[in-house]
Amino acid sequence: MIIELNDAEQRLAKYLAIARHRNARKKGIVNNRIGPQSDELTDLEGIAGEIAFCKMMNVYPDLQIEYVPNYDCILPDGTKVDVKTTKYDNGKLLSAPWKGEKNIDVFALMVGQMPKYRYAGMMKAKDLLQEHRKQNLGHGVGYVATQDELYK
Repeated sequence: MIIELNDAEQRLAKYLAIARHRNARKKGIVNNRIGPQSDELTDLEGIAGEIAFCKMMNVYPDLQIEYVPNYDCILPDGTKVDVKTTKYDNGKLLSAPWKGEKNIDVFALMVGQMPKYRYAGMMKAKDLLQEHRKQNLGHGVGYVATQDELYK
């Protein structure tokens, strides 16, 4: 499924990315990205992917900027979702090791670049955050799942 952000959603993503980035750096929070891209691009694409996922699921994204949330949205059934975004067509669902300590039910993967994303699927946190899934893809150790392992 392809989700395209409209102009207002793109402006919202840019605003949230800048505001959250400034606030987090002001508080001394380090960006724990797994990849070589800049913090600014990581924040923008991450938030845009979250908005695209929420648009697809017909739920509101977390719009606050005061703190870094553990999850990005809550589905109508109460499921807490952490949305991950990659620009690579065959990109993997990645999670940092410390995510295992958070209250997340499901990880979702969005593939693309602003303004257009493809929903690749989801994986339950208990299935992703397994010791055998830990890998170092060149930018630190994290949990990894391929797109063919995700459920729609």
